[in-house]
Amino acid sequence: MQINTNTDQGYKLTTIATKKFKTTVVKVAFKAPLDRNTITSRILLANILRNSTQSYPTKKELNAHLEHLYGAHLSAVVNKQGQSHTIKFYLSIANEKFLQGASGLLESGVNALNEMIFNPLIKENAFDQDVIELEKRLLKEEIESIYDDKTTYATKKLIAHMCKDEKYGVNSEGYIEDLANISATSVYDTYQSMLNNDAVTLSIVGDISHEEVSALFAKNFDIVKKHAQLKIDTIDNEDKTIKNIETITETQNIAQAKLNIGYRTHTRINDEDYFALMVFNGVFGAFAHSKLFTNVREKNSLCYYCSSRLDNFKGLMYVYSGLDFKNCDMAQKIIDEQLTDVANGNITEKEIELAKKSLINSKLESLDSSLGMVAEQEVSEILGYELSTETYLEKINAVTKDDIQKIAKKMTKDTIFILTKEGAE
Repeated sequence: MQINTNTDQGYKLTTIATKKFKTTVVKVAFKAPLDRNTITSRILLANILRNSTQSYPTKKELNAHLEHLYGAHLSAVVNKQGQSHTIKFYLSIANEKFLQGASGLLESGVNALNEMIFNPLIKENAFDQDVIELEKRLLKEEIESIYDDKTTYATKKLIAHMCKDEKYGVNSEGYIEDLANISATSVYDTYQSMLNNDAVTLSIVGDISHEEVSALFAKNFDIVKKHAQLKIDTIDNEDKTIKNIETITETQNIAQAKLNIGYRTHTRINDEDYFALMVFNGVFGAFAHSKLFTNVREKNSLCYYCSSRLDNFKGLMYVYSGLDFKNCDMAQKIIDEQLTDVANGNITEKEIELAKKSLINSKLESLDSSLGMVAEQEVSEILGYELSTETYLEKINAVTKDDIQKIAKKMTKDTIFILTKEGAE
């Protein structure tokens, strides 16, 4: 595998040359500061761009064109990371080296990607009103559907309460109340802002030549040259002093309670003790062999599931569990005991070894896909240096029991969100 980067065109282009895959994957990312006032419109914009273009005005026509390109795939997704919001466009296309009689396939795919991003259905500085209304309705339904997924709903409610006075508290799915004020012209303004103000990065992975790919994008993405090489900070260092642990209880007509607990880790992905945090989470709650699963779920039979996950750009940890209503208090007690145990050094070498092996296996498995390689490169972009797989493995293996204890002692419980049934005891 060979990684090359250049910024000659006014944007950052990274090529990952590998013979591991028979497809080529391209990612074009537009990153802006996370903003409550623009997030719904940006999500709507991504949904519009991925379904139609001037040359292919319906999703059916666009898909037919992609089928002609040996089943190429185009998509657009949005995500919130720390204090940034990114619209990402992906192209996945077969490598013509493995197709008899195919030529110019990657260039055709890049042209289709260019069409999606830079040639949408616009007339007189506005998107098509019928398309806008359709996508508004679909986005409204998507936001409303979260209510029915109680695990996701409880996690999002926890974050909303935990970070209500911080930028990160912005809902990553957007807001239904914002849709009424979004018009064909306002989405066009959002689109122009994306083109002119967002930081742009391009990544491509496959059996490729850096020089050929650089020339290809210089030819097909000429408009992007107008971008200054902007830097949009992703890592969110905003924090708060916790005076009191807040407990929020919400009642619904549900069959299973949800207990979610939010902690401040005070460690971000660019901190020296980040790898210790990763191993701590592996010991504490990330895997089926972790303390939460073995002690809360298996040993005490208090939960149907109980796990933890990290937000490494914000410095948060979430414990989430599904359980009988009557078990909420006892589950909280046992969860607290697990964190105390880690802080006190009640950790076996086997627990540490299993956590490290699981983290390493997850990392290596992720690199078995093109998207995993692109995601690894994205982390390096955010950090500002190349975090190689070898370095990652070395850092994980170097974590000691003392390092894990220090992380546990830094943890601060912030907010508890309980979703239960009215009258439940």
